[in-house]
Amino acid sequence: MKNSDEFLEFYNKIDLYLRMEGNYDSNTSFTYKIKNSSNKAAIRFKEDLISLGELRNAIVHNPKVGENAIAEPHDKTVDLIKKIYFEITDPKKVIPKFQFEVLGAEKEDYINDILVEMKNYSFSQFPVYNQEGEIIELINTNTISRWLSSQIEEKGTIIIENVKVKDLLSEIEFKKNYKFISRNTSIYDAYYLFISQINEKKRNLDVLFITNSGKEQETLLGLITIEDIANLINKPS
Repeated sequence: MKNSDEFLEFYNKIDLYLRMEGNYDSNTSFTYKIKNSSNKAAIRFKEDLISLGELRNAIVHNPKVGENAIAEPHDKTVDLIKKIYFEITDPKKVIPKFQFEVLGAEKEDYINDILVEMKNYSFSQFPVYNQEGEIIELINTNTISRWLSSQIEEKGTIIIENVKVKDLLSEIEFKKNYKFISRNTSIYDAYYLFISQINEKKRNLDVLFITNSGKEQETLLGLITIEDIANLINKPS
């Protein structure tokens, strides 16, 4: 199969999928469907898709030279449109990619213990649980820094003996600055939850907590920070 034939095959698959997903008629242009799609993978690859649509038009609307299309796509271009098709129609989910045991603490736990864990395992934030195991807040290094600043004595010394997790809760800058998502959430939907928060509230979410169906009362399966998901989403094509 020639590259142009394979390219057009996957172009048509994307076009049909977006038409069905958006309930458009057959006369709706490819570019319109791309620009108005709510599919988060399509949004992520919008500029690529528009460029690929222009290449498709060059192939289809120009006469062939012998048996060859006037614009024969490179192998990497064919690989790109195939990749985008699969990302749009069957995107990767947040589980198992972001599944791991999340270390947390209860309000009555001593902060010394969790600080040791943060150092040993190189994490910068942790959930706070109630006695039923439900998340009630999130403490990060910014919270700890704010608390430490408030404890500096005149001589510049800080005493943290017998300090409990609950003592840090008042120093949380943005309360409950997190959301819950289900294990079946796509990596693109997760990414745009961070982007939407930035656009709407002019600040970032601290984390997305992952549970089985996105309910707060369920067992925590993992968590995502914006750095985690941006590094994954924005890898070179």
